[in-house]
Amino acid sequence: MNKHFLPVLWFSLVSATIFVQAGYAKSHRQFIDDANKVTLYQPGIMTDSAASRATVIGIINTVIKASAAFDIDAVADLYTPNAVVADEEPPFSWNGQTAGVQWVSTVEKTCKDLKLKEFKASTGRIKVYLQTDESIYVVVPVDYSGEIKGEAFNEDGAFTFIFRMVGGKWLIKSQVWVASRGL
Repeated sequence: MNKHFLPVLWFSLVSATIFVQAGYAKSHRQFIDDANKVTLYQPGIMTDSAASRATVIGIINTVIKASAAFDIDAVADLYTPNAVVADEEPPFSWNGQTAGVQWVSTVEKTCKDLKLKEFKASTGRIKVYLQTDESIYVVVPVDYSGEIKGEAFNEDGAFTFIFRMVGGKWLIKSQVWVASRGL
């Protein structure tokens, strides 16, 4: 093998990577509006629909509120048939159309086991919202609070949601919780 082959190969790979990234950056741009909302622009793909945004934010608010109120009925029809929900409570993931119901039930059991009182959830400002015709990616800061044995409880973190358009309806494909202490 020629001793010049490896440097040429390395240079070719690096050059190709730079050109591919430059092409991606040129055709995929993020815009941040006055409300610090991030929107992805890609030619030929729907970037953001006010109606879709309102629907998705409504679903997210329903899920967050239901998790603090232990309202399994509220989340019963919000997930795709192959949905995945992940959280830090065992068994750590739930699958299928009832993933949200299973997750809210686990949150309720955990809160009861810990004797957590006055459990509340609040969402922060959404800074990441990316949309195509068939998918939406949203990162939602969330703060959970309450009281355990007279002591304040607080956990903040973020949910990452991926929505898919299924039968003309936005449904949750995945929902993943990451506590800020885990970052």
